[in-house]
Amino acid sequence: MLKRVDKTFIPTIRDLYPRLSETELAQAEQNFDRYLALALRIFERIESETAPQAGPLSPAMGTLSSPLPGSKSSD
Repeated sequence: MLKRVDKTFIPTIRDLYPRLSETELAQAEQNFDRYLALALRIFERIESETAPQAGPLSPAMGTLSSPLPGSKSSD
């Protein structure tokens, strides 16, 4: 059965392969789920490897607990 989403029909695996048995359909769905999980893992790894790294440590960035020499203290 075709599903309708915002005037677009999204076919199911059963719609694409109507001659598959129930066992074959279940296997096709598992394979598709594993494929999507792998694609997501690849995407997440690429994103984490290409994400900009943190800049230098500084009190302004909240990465150092003590003020820099020459800066005003609140004492």
